[in-house]
Amino acid sequence: MKSSLIKEAYDKNAHIFKILANAKRLEILNLLIVKELKVEELRQITNIPKANLSQHLALLRHNGLVQARRRGLNIYYKIADKRIIEPYITLNKLREHHIIV
Repeated sequence: MKSSLIKEAYDKNAHIFKILANAKRLEILNLLIVKELKVEELRQITNIPKANLSQHLALLRHNGLVQARRRGLNIYYKIADKRIIEPYITLNKLREHHIIV
């Protein structure tokens, strides 16, 4: 039986899953799914040190998961495509039904 995806697609999907396999990044995405937030708002809500938050946001931005815009001295972040949260929702549903631990 031949695989339905080419190796490159598996590699790209694995890369995105690695990014999403971090609890802090999931928290950031979950907050941004509700509304656009300033970096300082994200820092206050998550209690992530500014340098670490900056690294998480840079990784998410570099991989097209969030978008940034500058307004004056503030940088605002939002989800680039709200569908990115679907794997998170699916995993929560599976866990609720005890399919995964």
